[in-house]
Amino acid sequence: MMTPTKKDELIRDTLVLENSITSPRDDREICFTFHQVISKLLSNDGFTTILNPSPDTSNFDFMCIKQDSRERICISLQNSTKSVKEDRVHERVSFAFNYPYDRIILFAPKGFTSACYRFVNIADPLKVELLNLDDLKSWTSKIEIEADLNSLEYEDIIKIVSKTFIEKIAQDSNYLLKLEWRELEKTITEIFEGLAFDVVLTPPSKDGGKDIILEINKKGTLVKYLVEVKHWRSQKQVGHKYVKDFLKVICNEKRESGLLLSTYGFTSNAFEGLTELERKKIRFGNEEKIVSLCKTYLKVKSGIWTPLQDLQETLFDKTF
Repeated sequence: MMTPTKKDELIRDTLVLENSITSPRDDREICFTFHQVISKLLSNDGFTTILNPSPDTSNFDFMCIKQDSRERICISLQNSTKSVKEDRVHERVSFAFNYPYDRIILFAPKGFTSACYRFVNIADPLKVELLNLDDLKSWTSKIEIEADLNSLEYEDIIKIVSKTFIEKIAQDSNYLLKLEWRELEKTITEIFEGLAFDVVLTPPSKDGGKDIILEINKKGTLVKYLVEVKHWRSQKQVGHKYVKDFLKVICNEKRESGLLLSTYGFTSNAFEGLTELERKKIRFGNEEKIVSLCKTYLKVKSGIWTPLQDLQETLFDKTF
């Protein structure tokens, strides 16, 4: 794991790298900044980076080794103004295989052609990774930060657990099957907090027909939304009765609107009889919406992606 300070440094270095790629001034700047980023990423896995390991510096830019291990990684920066083509990747892989290295990482700011990806899939036994800037961002976002659980309050521990659930769901929606209903409510709460909503999680079984209350400042006015989460281990779908009950709560409490999330979807008659006005008061989301929220949360929390501006749009994206 990485300390918060080190991860902050990594995020800053990645932003500097992105800026140097977007507005290039000197190739050496890109090379130096990329070295800073990749060194921190690999040091998190116990690797030490050596600059220019070969007498012929055109071969590879960096080599990484791990103490008490024979594993060696060679890294090559392909600073091309266009997508790197297969022949260049083939040449790099051939050299690495003959050296020999165990793993090769090729980084190209402008990415690689589809032929390159097809080629590396058959490049056994050498492990080949093709990375662009978005891949580095994704790698950064997944790095865990060190935490002493013994010194944390209950709420902080729940946040750490919820973040782990969010990552698991984003990777595989089937992970939802492993969560209890209250765990999912806490996970959804963490997501909305991470997306900059003001959030209140209501007490279990005393929620009055809503699980989560969201508040945002919309053009100077405080606006509240209600969220109800239906996650039954029986995998039961939400029917018409639950839709009408939630709609009644939204209207009685005079909220802007509400979001009804159902892990296993809705019955065919769930929306029967809803007027046009009522449809504006309530939106519906299924498993796809929950996964989308998880992925958006991870992007924002990585510290690299720009924070979201229109929270209402985020709330109702991928709903129906």
